[in-house]
Amino acid sequence: MIFRVFVMINPNQMKIPQKGIPKMDIIFAILLLIATLSTAFCVYQATRWNGIQAVDFGDASKYRTESVRASTAANTLVIIDVQLFTSWVDAVGKGDLREAEFLQERFREEFKPAFEVWIAKANTTNPIPPGTPFELPEYTLAKYTESASLEEKATAAFNEGKDANTNGDLYISNTVLFAIVLFFCGIYTRWDSIRIRTGILAITLVVFSFALYSLISLLLKVGYI
Repeated sequence: MIFRVFVMINPNQMKIPQKGIPKMDIIFAILLLIATLSTAFCVYQATRWNGIQAVDFGDASKYRTESVRASTAANTLVIIDVQLFTSWVDAVGKGDLREAEFLQERFREEFKPAFEVWIAKANTTNPIPPGTPFELPEYTLAKYTESASLEEKATAAFNEGKDANTNGDLYISNTVLFAIVLFFCGIYTRWDSIRIRTGILAITLVVFSFALYSLISLLLKVGYI
């Protein structure tokens, strides 16, 4: 009897329903993949920019140290020029032209142009003109120029370091956003309700869109793309 029942059933009518992958699961899978890759990329970029920041701050410190060294050397040269000039003025004031000539021959090359412009104002009644050569624009020291140039490099390197630090922080912020996306992608299966899953998907898409927009904006800012 049982055999007859099975025979009466048409095998073509025994179709096993095939359950496909829900579209929502596919969307979450895609978001999970992109968020995972983006998180790894942001972590890499944050680490990279932190390294650049360290290098830039190191360069800034090096340039500033060299600038101080050059400035100190320039101050030493100024002291030498002042001492020789003061001794020359004393010699001229005493009428000791031999000592004055001796001292003048030992003026440094950087001091001579300013001294010559200054002494040109002298006359027979006033062998020592008013003022000093140090007030004239002709008095320039290469060490001061070098110090100023190094200080500019130090400032530029420091600013680049700050920019690198900002970029690293922004990448970390994007990492947090993508981590939120990963969180939602991991918990949505805990609810069977379609409404709850749809709500989680909507929130996930909003966070994901903002994170992706922020990442692309940052890449354009730093010239990566």
